[in-house]
Amino acid sequence: MNQHPQNAPVPTDAVEPPGPYAEQGPYAGQGSYQPEPPRRGVTGRVLGAVGVVIALVVVAFGALYLVDLTMSETSTTHRSYDAVDSVVLVADGDVTVTAAEGDIEVDAIAHSGLREPTYLAEESANRLELTHECGWSIGSRCSGALDVTLPAGTEVTVRTANGDVVANGLAGDVSLDSSNGRIEATDITGPLTASTSNGDIDVADVGADVRTFTSNGEVDIADVDGTVTVDSGNGDITIGSVTGDTSATTSNGEVQVTVVGGDVYAESSSGDVTVVGDGEPVALTMFTSSGDEIVQGAVDPAAERTVELRSSNGDVSYLDE
Repeated sequence: MNQHPQNAPVPTDAVEPPGPYAEQGPYAGQGSYQPEPPRRGVTGRVLGAVGVVIALVVVAFGALYLVDLTMSETSTTHRSYDAVDSVVLVADGDVTVTAAEGDIEVDAIAHSGLREPTYLAEESANRLELTHECGWSIGSRCSGALDVTLPAGTEVTVRTANGDVVANGLAGDVSLDSSNGRIEATDITGPLTASTSNGDIDVADVGADVRTFTSNGEVDIADVDGTVTVDSGNGDITIGSVTGDTSATTSNGEVQVTVVGGDVYAESSSGDVTVVGDGEPVALTMFTSSGDEIVQGAVDPAAERTVELRSSNGDVSYLDE
């Protein structure tokens, strides 16, 4: 009968200790290695803190908006003032000015929430300045608007930080300005200046010179008994029926001028430029870097009236009605 020989015992000093990456288990030796958890670097901790701050700010703004929305209301307060030579209207909402006989009548329209606009009136012998605005605010729907009627011959200046401006029937000097909003002026007898950083300008039926400026918006002017000057950073320009000289310039947009009694200068950095004459010969100058030059109107180099058309990128056309 064969007997299997027993294995000889292994000496203790012949067993190597487990390496640093040996698996751990219930039978692992006391000398086993436990890897340390990874540590976050300074950049990671900073980014984490910034993320928490941003999240808290977003939540706070959201809460403010909801509270402001819950508390929002609109109210109107009426006030009357004696007629003066000059009126200045300052707001951060819409402003409407209309000519009417009698005293100066004012409706101050307050859009309130967490805050409400402040109304101020500064009166002197020949001047009235009305201010209705909230000023600087975060997360609030607060704004102050004005609806004013006054004698037609009053000199009017309007400034609004965020709103449309509408003027009608005025006969004195008129200056309208909005940082962000549309401007509309009709039936204005005296000189008109209209400017907006962001918004369209519509002007019609003016009995004196017109000057308009917009950084971003279309300009439409018609029926002016005087000169017209238009400057737009970005937007189309359309001008029709002007008795005096006309200058229209835009950095980006089309320019169209129709039936002008005086000299015309029309330019676009990027867009077509078209001038339609009244049939009388003009001394014509035209240039385009990239586009067609089209002449279908009466031209005479010796003519007193001049028309100059320029475009860096677009067609230039002189046509007759």
